[in-house]
Amino acid sequence: MKRTKIKRKIYLRIVGTLMATYLVLMTAFSLFLISREKEVKGLELRALALQVNNRVEDILGNTTENSGQRRDTAKLKKELAKQISFISYSGAEAALYSGDYSLIYNTNDYWECSYTEYSEGSTNYAGYGYLNPREWFSEEETAELENYLNAQPQAEKAGDLVGYSLDLEGLWVDNEMIIPEKIKVVPMYADTFDEEGQLKSSSGTDLNAIIYTSDYKENSKKLPYFKYGGIQPVNNRLLDQKEAAGLRELVLDQEKLKEVVQHLPYRDYNFSERVRGLTYHFYWPQPYQNTIKSTEDQGNYSEFWTVFARQVNLWDECRDTLVFIWAACLITFLSVALLLAGQTYKTYRKREELEQFRRDTTNALAHDLKTPLSIISGYAQNLRENVRTEKREHYAAGIQSNVERMDKILREMLELSGLEAGLLPIKAEEVSLQVVCTRVLDRYRQICAEKLIQIGLEGEAVVKADPSLMERVIDNLFVNALDHTPAGGRIGIEISTGTFKLFNSGSHIPEGKIKEIWLPYKKGDESRGGSRGTGLGLAIARTILELFHFSYGAKNTAEGVVFWFKFT
Repeated sequence: MKRTKIKRKIYLRIVGTLMATYLVLMTAFSLFLISREKEVKGLELRALALQVNNRVEDILGNTTENSGQRRDTAKLKKELAKQISFISYSGAEAALYSGDYSLIYNTNDYWECSYTEYSEGSTNYAGYGYLNPREWFSEEETAELENYLNAQPQAEKAGDLVGYSLDLEGLWVDNEMIIPEKIKVVPMYADTFDEEGQLKSSSGTDLNAIIYTSDYKENSKKLPYFKYGGIQPVNNRLLDQKEAAGLRELVLDQEKLKEVVQHLPYRDYNFSERVRGLTYHFYWPQPYQNTIKSTEDQGNYSEFWTVFARQVNLWDECRDTLVFIWAACLITFLSVALLLAGQTYKTYRKREELEQFRRDTTNALAHDLKTPLSIISGYAQNLRENVRTEKREHYAAGIQSNVERMDKILREMLELSGLEAGLLPIKAEEVSLQVVCTRVLDRYRQICAEKLIQIGLEGEAVVKADPSLMERVIDNLFVNALDHTPAGGRIGIEISTGTFKLFNSGSHIPEGKIKEIWLPYKKGDESRGGSRGTGLGLAIARTILELFHFSYGAKNTAEGVVFWFKFT
């Protein structure tokens, strides 16, 4: 229960801290990206202004006197409609003003039309103008015509409907405005497709045409009349009519233009204003020939001004990038948070286990030293008080024996610490396991004979290791087996390719303690009273095997226990 609470606390703290950091960083990044995108959109509008202004200069040069006064208004408006109508398609609105801030031309939401203005031989020359359908048709008819004009059905095979062609059957031209006599709507059907399935050609027939007739009656103005014309689709405008009207109102604001001109050279003027949320209107006036004149009575002055405005939703522009970055960073931060929390919890557990190990080791060491110290104390007391003087030699031998036992415990503790700290010198050479095992068996052969324990050795292998340390491993494993083999039992060593096995008959190790027996003072049997060992033998063997990068383990069998290690 305590560990669960601590684990939850660690995870909540680390994940919470990293998530708070994530939110702060991502919010700062989002604000930075949006501000940069805002700057970019302002620069894009200025680039568009320069591009269009060059066209306007050419048109003005062909339609004005050197003094800057207009000489052919109708031609000027027609040329402007022809040359810079693409501004509306880019989501911008524009207006052209004279030097005294009189409006000359502005973009609009009328339909763009073309017609054959005149012909020379076999060459036809097109004229351009605008058609305001609401002026000549009812609201219902206008809505129907707009649906036809903007329809984009998807054709999949020959004969499918692909759209409608809106043709002018007779028209009058009043400056740049078109007055229709009739509008003919012709359904268009797919004819051929290319290899990629894209429409190549389509056709329609007048037999299926729908005719809309205006209520215009020719008057005394005697406007020029033309027989044929066409209406261009407007479905590529980026803004709806309401949004375009708001921008149009901005570019038609003469007072704003005058105000901006007085702030030239624009260094401290803000050319964007927030409409709602992250939607902004960008505004930019461009002088004729990109040159500003300054006079005492007029201040900043230009013969003409071209004013541009564009609406930009910065969220739409940044959304894909922000969603990707937020999602990617969220996954990254969560992964790091979980890994860090997991590693922190592991570190906590290791520290807790280390502390518990320290307490267990201290208790075990105190327990192991307590018995010989008590014996030594008792024998010394007897010697001092001359109790049973005939046993003086026995007391002295007992004291010596227990001192040696304590010395062995301490030396093995120092040896284990030295191995774990890497302080003991290690040399690597080829070692015959059979020779080492024979030496160990000879060492304990008499003890085995006294306990009627059968011993055996099979196989041979050569390993790359330190001879003395490898002998220590096998010696400790054998002594452990000897301590736990009952009288009349059996101990066998089997050496095969890559594996060393030592078997002893007798009691099994509880499954839950098989991993613990490799730790200092951990035994399969918690009772220490009958043990002659120090409790460090298997821990020393484990440390040496890990130094050589040999895998090791122990397992229960039907007759007893097998200890093993692999050396390849």
